[in-house]
Amino acid sequence: MNSKRKRKPEISDGKQSSAQSPSAKVLKVESEARKRLSSDNLTKGMKSRLVKSFYKQDCESLAKALLGKVLVRYCKDTGERLSGLIVETEAYLGGEDKGAHSFNGKRTNKNEAMFMEPGTCYVYNIYGMYCCMNISSEGEGAAVLLRGIDPVDGIDHMQKIRSQKTLKEKDLCNGPSKLCQALKISKDKFNKVDMTSSDEIWLEDGEDLPGTNIVTGARINIDYAEEWAQKPLRFYILGNKSVSKRDKAAEDSLSRV
Repeated sequence: MNSKRKRKPEISDGKQSSAQSPSAKVLKVESEARKRLSSDNLTKGMKSRLVKSFYKQDCESLAKALLGKVLVRYCKDTGERLSGLIVETEAYLGGEDKGAHSFNGKRTNKNEAMFMEPGTCYVYNIYGMYCCMNISSEGEGAAVLLRGIDPVDGIDHMQKIRSQKTLKEKDLCNGPSKLCQALKISKDKFNKVDMTSSDEIWLEDGEDLPGTNIVTGARINIDYAEEWAQKPLRFYILGNKSVSKRDKAAEDSLSRV
């Protein structure tokens, strides 16, 4: 329904008709349907949209609370709704956290979003071509990295965006850069955006997970953080297929609790 159909040029016979041609009627119906779909996708779930009070918690608590919530990306250009269940996060505490971009209170134009109101997007570039998305929490320079989501809406569109029509659903968004690519999240467009007021990116309520379903382990690929590299600040949903990397030792410890 979102695809555009080219209209064939009409040849006039010099006569005017008060009635619309069948093709014109079809085009009008399709146009109205597209508008209706776009409107439905924009308003879908707005009643369950997470508000500012949700984000106003310490970084570690927010990282856990985000699991089971739904990340929504509304594409204005196509009217497409792309969404997924958040299944993996990492907390970056700021201040003393050697793994955080804001370590020792470092504040620059690049990481300014980490110091903004809870619920602000912090999007940065890596390797010159990919992006990672974080959400600010309470705490000076603290934010939560979204590491993985389980696709829900717009899966076919995500596959097209990633140019991987045969890519399995579990591999679409199982990594911080993958999910940004699949949901068309860029630094230029979303860095410093307030998720509680944006009409293009927001979070919706999902499910509250019991502690027995949340695996806690060390963050990934931050060897530079010295002793902080082993801090248990990564969280993911036990058994979910879209988690980027399992921590079997942490899972075993969880099963013994």
